[in-house]
Amino acid sequence: MANTQKAPSAAKNGFDEAQTAGLYADQAKELGNAIFKKITSMSSNNALAEIHAKIATAASQEDDALLESLFADLKKAKNDQKNVADQYKTIRNSNSFETILQAYSEEFRELAYSVATEVIKGTHVALKNVKGRKSSSNDAGEGKGKRGPRTSVDHTITNGKGEKTVLVSRAGRAAANLTQDAETFAFLGFKIEKDEEGKEVLNPSTIKLNDGNEVPATRPNIVRAITDKTGLSDFTISA
Repeated sequence: MANTQKAPSAAKNGFDEAQTAGLYADQAKELGNAIFKKITSMSSNNALAEIHAKIATAASQEDDALLESLFADLKKAKNDQKNVADQYKTIRNSNSFETILQAYSEEFRELAYSVATEVIKGTHVALKNVKGRKSSSNDAGEGKGKRGPRTSVDHTITNGKGEKTVLVSRAGRAAANLTQDAETFAFLGFKIEKDEEGKEVLNPSTIKLNDGNEVPATRPNIVRAITDKTGLSDFTISA
């Protein structure tokens, strides 16, 4: 049978290029990923992936009884997915995209509000960071006459029990590899998962600040929240 897999759309190609071209700030790409995940999470069915993960765990533990139960769940989930796919096909053939959006206009509007709010918060944080870096650069230039090389600083983070971990400063491709710092992120209350594109992301994907706002869960934002005492209040930090 010929391979009929649909080719990536121009929109997906554009998104992938924006992520890999090296032209855009990491924070902008993180915000784009967060928004993409928020929108597409409602249209993704992760049931099969979750069962496969449970099967892998049960197999590593040699739990035959659990494996038998999970394979039964997998078979049922596949049948359910096929039935749902048939329903989706009927809906698509009977309605235009605009009609479906209008039918779910209230839900779509709520999603739009949520995404717009995330854009506002993420853009605000990015602009604030840029302004702060410019001020620091100007101060350094006035004091030294020229800016020296940027140095990376690792941070020691302490919890309420006095336990410590080190958050290593990473940039570029190294920053995207979250698994290498899995213990540190777990210490801070984050899990490492993979999104629809197979990229590693933190769960939760945002840090809830004391003022009720949220910012993307990234190394710089973790350091900033603890240092400025605006979030992650159970921890203290030192360079």
